[in-house]
Amino acid sequence: MNGRLRVLIADDNPIVRMGLERIIEASPDLELVGSAQDGAQAIELAADAQPDICLLDVRMPGTNGIEAARALATTYAVVMLTHSEESEVITAAMRAGARGYLIHSDLEIEHLSSALRTVAAGGLLFSPSATAVVSSAFGPAAPKGEPGGDPAAVTAAGAAQTAVQTRPAVGTASHGATSALFGARADVQGFDLTRRETEVMDLIAEGYTNKRIATTFFLSEKTVKNHVNSIFSKLSVSTRAEAVSLWLRRDAGSAS
Repeated sequence: MNGRLRVLIADDNPIVRMGLERIIEASPDLELVGSAQDGAQAIELAADAQPDICLLDVRMPGTNGIEAARALATTYAVVMLTHSEESEVITAAMRAGARGYLIHSDLEIEHLSSALRTVAAGGLLFSPSATAVVSSAFGPAAPKGEPGGDPAAVTAAGAAQTAVQTRPAVGTASHGATSALFGARADVQGFDLTRRETEVMDLIAEGYTNKRIATTFFLSEKTVKNHVNSIFSKLSVSTRAEAVSLWLRRDAGSAS
């Protein structure tokens, strides 16, 4: 696809929406053609703006992102960009026709343009957690035309199989592009933390609460809690005090 990619966004959070607007407007490869505060407005704007791709939040008042995706995906490429990691939501989005599902905390903004272009060209785009959910939810589906075959399930299963086959690649993107999009492994002193987990652990070491970390990174407290649980598991600790002690010893060892 030549020229700038025409993008429509929908999110009921004005801060998130403003952030996305600035990111897209700052990219020479992207053109913002619509900014909606709910699913109904996204559907209305898309009819006039004719975007190449729609970035939709899941939870919005009135017409939510899943309902909007169901209406938009027949004409436009749809990617869910959200904080929601619930398996039921991810599965519903795929059944609605979304070609991608991104978790805010997994996203590396500088590579958003190339990732969206992959989707617009027919590829698929999943955060790692979404890939696992789609694969688990659908598994091998009945081929089209086979009795009992659900076209929506077949489409989603194909997406899952492609995502698993290319994992951790994104759609037809290269392994390097995907690693950049979702964050390289930090592997600090063998802990194997992701970049986001490293950032969260740094704030824990500074005394931040989960709520304050969530506010800092524009995440839900549930997402932060998931990160903290993953960090504790990788560090083999059960309390914040133990984690901070180990983390500070790591820093001291790096400085020596």
